[in-house]
Amino acid sequence: MRTYWRFGIAGDIIFGSGTASSIGREAQKMGGTHACLVTDPNMIRAGLVATITDALHASDITTHIFDGCKPEPSTVIIDEAVAQMRVAQAQAQSTPPNIVIGLGGGSNLDVAKGVVAVLTHGGKAADYFGEGKLPGPTLPLIAVPTTAGTGSEVSAVAIIEDPSAHLKLAISSPLLRPRLALIDPQLTITCPPKVTAESGIDALTHAVEAYTNIDFRALPIPNDQPAPFSGKQPLTDALAAEAIQLVGTHLRQAVYQPGNLPAREGMSLAALLGGMAFSNAGVGTVHALQYPIGAVTHTSHGLGNGLMLPYIMNYLIPSNPQAFANIAAWLGENTAGLPLLEAAYRSVDAVHRLKADIGIPARLSDIGIEEKHLAQIAQTAAANQRLMPLSPRTMNAQILESILRMAL
Repeated sequence: MRTYWRFGIAGDIIFGSGTASSIGREAQKMGGTHACLVTDPNMIRAGLVATITDALHASDITTHIFDGCKPEPSTVIIDEAVAQMRVAQAQAQSTPPNIVIGLGGGSNLDVAKGVVAVLTHGGKAADYFGEGKLPGPTLPLIAVPTTAGTGSEVSAVAIIEDPSAHLKLAISSPLLRPRLALIDPQLTITCPPKVTAESGIDALTHAVEAYTNIDFRALPIPNDQPAPFSGKQPLTDALAAEAIQLVGTHLRQAVYQPGNLPAREGMSLAALLGGMAFSNAGVGTVHALQYPIGAVTHTSHGLGNGLMLPYIMNYLIPSNPQAFANIAAWLGENTAGLPLLEAAYRSVDAVHRLKADIGIPARLSDIGIEEKHLAQIAQTAAANQRLMPLSPRTMNAQILESILRMAL
């Protein structure tokens, strides 16, 4: 039985509209003189790369830009980024980068984490799959999110596809947490509605799973053994609760009123708080299922999580009805005077309605999953020993397959 919990976070957090202009000064404070900026072509077209590079150049920081990031990235992208940077460095006879900046959605930030690991410690990205494979600290990493959902700006994990296994795997280490999370909600205004919806429902999934996971005292890991996640605990509960309320208040507006800055600020804060919560308490069955679902369908991480979230919630409610009744109220359901279980199941209704309102598919068949896929998805998820032990209710392949069938 675990008798303590611990909490990790990015080295520093700056939050506020317009704060992207401070990135040069912040990089200087970390000793940055030559930056590797990891991003994608959409960020260039939106003018966001120029915002960052202008601020870096104003602080006399030279910058090499890698713009080859793609959604749902693989190890190939990370290794390409490092190779491209080294070629450019040799051609220019310049010094190696001494700071890495990730700009974009969660995929870009995860690639930046892989880049900083390989730049610092050598080898290939695949060498770092698993828990605690980094042998020591990395170069400073600044994470600048342009979507509101993944929480990668404060997490200790990068989710990357392993092409050889056709699976998304985790590079996980406390040393991967960014030195600085710089969150400027103005950078999310150009985020398209579909991406806003999928990243926003991802933020909700993070917060719900962090809030309803197994309690830290029930974590089946002895005190003297390291644990990638703590299970739910008081600090993550508080963060997750606020994140859920923020999503319920702001996500619909952020999707349908892209220029609504208060809504964008609310969702950026929800993503940050959800990231702080789940990167400590952990995520659970929804994520364990999403990885094989994403591998089959090539849909986004947020879409897969959001689609499965209410189906898993429905199964988990008996483990902690009060928690789910709280979630229902935080999402705007009128639960006053209802029996506890009825109030709890209102949380499932609330998430289904939110999904429908923002365009998240209702069923697995909508994204190409067929009956023939269910057994393998369930078996792959059940074998995820990083996440499945965090479930507050018994899960196995048979149970997972029955839930998947309900979602089909």
